[in-house]
Amino acid sequence: MPTIRIVVEEASQTAEARRVARKMAEGIGLDEDQAERVAISVTEVCTNILKHAGRGEILAGVADGGHDLEVLALDRGPGMTNLEQCLRDGFSTGGSPGQGLGAIMRLSTAADFYSVPGQGTAVFARWSAASNGFHLDRSGKLGIGAVNVSKPGQEVCGDAWGVEQTELTTTLLVADGLGHGPDAQAASIEAVRMLHLNPDVAPQELIERCHLALRSTRGAAVAVAKIDRERGKVAYSGAGNISASIYSGSKLVQHLVSVNGTVGHQTHRLHEFSYPWPADGMLVLHSDGLATSTSIETRAGLALHAPSLIAGVLYRDFARGNDDSTVVVAKTA
Repeated sequence: MPTIRIVVEEASQTAEARRVARKMAEGIGLDEDQAERVAISVTEVCTNILKHAGRGEILAGVADGGHDLEVLALDRGPGMTNLEQCLRDGFSTGGSPGQGLGAIMRLSTAADFYSVPGQGTAVFARWSAASNGFHLDRSGKLGIGAVNVSKPGQEVCGDAWGVEQTELTTTLLVADGLGHGPDAQAASIEAVRMLHLNPDVAPQELIERCHLALRSTRGAAVAVAKIDRERGKVAYSGAGNISASIYSGSKLVQHLVSVNGTVGHQTHRLHEFSYPWPADGMLVLHSDGLATSTSIETRAGLALHAPSLIAGVLYRDFARGNDDSTVVVAKTA
């Protein structure tokens, strides 16, 4: 499901963000009490955006097979000089309903915060339906976070992404349908469908199967990375302008190589490359809705945070603003 984006620059948009988040919470099976916690938290972050930054955005999406709701609040305001103080439950300089950002840790299943003075603040919160009887086995698997936002003015996103995980491997696919709108979305969703139909296929072969499956569509740029955590290897194949990079902590280790072309129409001869996967590895894939300069290295301390928060900050800081934007982060726990 694509990420829902709500710009927050006036008080009326707080009500919209709260309504959308509550509806999404109810949609994944959260009970009334949990949905109210979501609503209070969204009100809290919107209040802080308006009070301290003047403008920002809320991103909301479902994760972990539809069992989790994730919310990101992003702004480019003055940031926090004392994040620890601001995260104390009950500390609020704006008289907000939840009584401070620290309340979000109490109200959510998980939360994370990133703030740099002069650069802005990012808040991440997750609510899980696990307490309602769902139990997801995440043991030994990579943490995955993503942002998938449509071009401003478009109702649907022409990008899509998917993941398949086992105890030993993680396979990620990112697709950017040619152009924008429903036809681009149809192409990218078909590529993701091929991943789910063929979870054990090697990256190059999966791209080749996508090439056949996308012939009736307008085509897409597609990249596939398979991380073998036991062997410490990444197999990668891509066609078109999906960017992919491996990091060791916050240090860039390798840019991954794709060939030119459009999957479903015409590509240069496909290749599959193998790269080492560090013990503290992180993989970042993004569509060309983000600038080619996108990098973890320029954001001090960001690599230490939750994958979804990392994806949100990269989107905030590097999105071009005139295209569909997708960034996926896979990170060793």
